[in-house]
Amino acid sequence: MDDFEGIFDIIILGTGLTESIATAALSKAGFTAAVFEQYGPSWVRAQLSAPSSGNSCAAAPPRPARVFYEKNKLYYGFTNFSAHPVNGKEYPTSEHLFQTFKFMYSRPAIAEEIRTISEFSRDVFRQAGVYKVKQHPNWLKMNIEKMDIVIWHKIGEHEDLKKELLGTGDAELVEDSAEDTFWGIGKNQQGRNELERRWRD
Repeated sequence: MDDFEGIFDIIILGTGLTESIATAALSKAGFTAAVFEQYGPSWVRAQLSAPSSGNSCAAAPPRPARVFYEKNKLYYGFTNFSAHPVNGKEYPTSEHLFQTFKFMYSRPAIAEEIRTISEFSRDVFRQAGVYKVKQHPNWLKMNIEKMDIVIWHKIGEHEDLKKELLGTGDAELVEDSAEDTFWGIGKNQQGRNELERRWRD
């Protein structure tokens, strides 16, 4: 990578969301940036971003982002923790249904305990964690399918969420959870952000 020093204005290490936004901003400001990603012990150039002045090598602008996770802020309804009951109010939040799915087919008594233990989604999340060793043995192969069902109910039963989703256009939905690197982006913002795919599919 030392061979490129002096050739580019900026060298960026990493290809995550933060790095992509920074690269686009630098390009717009007139800088030439080289983006490298790591393969084992080596850094390999993954992208060249030229100044965005009509140059054919200019990077395409990143998708706008709609960040959500904090309660009482815009797009909080896209989290499972929002107070949107599903399945005819049988489940006080979509988190109730999602956590219940972990036990519904193998431990129905636990599933019912989780569904009814509290109206608050965080309580349900914690209680499901208590029984983690008893969840369905194939849960990690089922969880995406079950999340699809959860979101199908949520959109179908709440017109406000459907309108809010349509209003985001083609923006990227980003669950800004520091703890979750699967459904969200995690603390280092490199997570899978799988929840966005579920809302978009």
